[in-house]
Amino acid sequence: MRRVNTFEIRPLRKRDRLLLLEILDASASLWNEITYDRRSALFSGDDIWRSETDTYRDKYKGTIGAAAVQQITRRSDEAWRSFFALCKEDADANPPGYWKDDDRRELQTLVRNDQYTIEWGDRSRLEIPVGLDLKEKCGLGYNERLRVEICGRPRWAGEKGRLEIVYERDTDSFRVYQPVTNAVRERDESLAVESSNDGSVAALDIGANNLVAVTTSRGKQRLYDGRSPFRRFHRTTERIADLQAALGPGEWTSRRIRRLYRYRSARRNHLQDALVRDLAEWFRHQGVGTVLVGDLGELSSHWSTRVNEKVHLFWAYGRFRRRLKEVLDECSIDVRDVDERGSSSRCPRCNDTNVHRNGDAFRCRECGFNGHSDLAASENMLQQYASYGSTARPATPDQNRSREGYRQVPCLEWNDHRWQRRGRSTKENLANRSTRNTGNIASSETDPSEPRRGNLAQ
Repeated sequence: MRRVNTFEIRPLRKRDRLLLLEILDASASLWNEITYDRRSALFSGDDIWRSETDTYRDKYKGTIGAAAVQQITRRSDEAWRSFFALCKEDADANPPGYWKDDDRRELQTLVRNDQYTIEWGDRSRLEIPVGLDLKEKCGLGYNERLRVEICGRPRWAGEKGRLEIVYERDTDSFRVYQPVTNAVRERDESLAVESSNDGSVAALDIGANNLVAVTTSRGKQRLYDGRSPFRRFHRTTERIADLQAALGPGEWTSRRIRRLYRYRSARRNHLQDALVRDLAEWFRHQGVGTVLVGDLGELSSHWSTRVNEKVHLFWAYGRFRRRLKEVLDECSIDVRDVDERGSSSRCPRCNDTNVHRNGDAFRCRECGFNGHSDLAASENMLQQYASYGSTARPATPDQNRSREGYRQVPCLEWNDHRWQRRGRSTKENLANRSTRNTGNIASSETDPSEPRRGNLAQ
């Protein structure tokens, strides 16, 4: 299994920051030079594999080191081989492009797996090599390497791969990607090892208002509400639209707009990943061995722009499904796709289709069953699975049987940090995690496009 650790690095001194930027800039220049030579050879009918390795190495090893030149050249070789493989398959493929954005280089570099050192602890740090010429220019010793601070923790342990460092101009930050093969969870290895799967089955109804409604064959149920996160997602979308409307003639975007796009996606991905992890932990305690996931097929567009925003942008159905399968696979839980058509249009008690739905409320006109529409859909999927030969027929969930009973099903809401249960009758206020009173703004409502205020440095 191959996974990627992602973290941020922060040079502590101005000299280290300038040195790192120069390494990334030289690496991007090398990539663009190789790409230009090979694209020119391709369009002129020459052999793109003509040897220029010695020329590249002599020109750039003094700045980034010979090992980095080798890794960037190999990355280019891999990209071009993939391009020619697609051409053989008659696929519509474009040759590898430049590391460039808005006529500026995309600053990034590659570090061979045996050329960097990561130390984790109270003062985590990353050390990477520097070319001799750049060492002399910046005053580093002959055996000294560039040392920068790491922010974050590794999620995966295993055989480390080639490190990739990327400078993100929009956020003025350095992002690091470390691929890991034969990966195991660094802190949650017990998810797969200690899982007591006893053949229980869970069915998931995935939606945009209630992100997940789940029912297990033991009769346990849960809801994950998505309305509040979508409202915040929509407010960011409106802010982006206002900024785009204020652009001048011929302008399509700005640094502030790109930053808001990234901020919006990062918040959505964070809540999705936290939801999947919370589900995996709950399944482990429930002894779930198989999870049924409703397959919606291809999603169509709607006449309402707000509905399209919710379904195609905020919901991110495809990404959520992929992430769910990856995490549950780590936990040794089988994931099966089932057809959910008609699952919310029939009663889970009497199987009659004479039902009435009004938002989340679900009522059967034949037997008088009252419940939650999404939970009823997940129950129907479990019954459909049982009809295919499974002995894991769902138990009767007591919470979903009375007129107001569905309101007692645990409903989890997102508070920007984790999914937590909040009762409808006793809705406690969320803890104020802001340090606004101390002068340092750390509120979840902070707009990344706005300048920070307060005492940022004492």
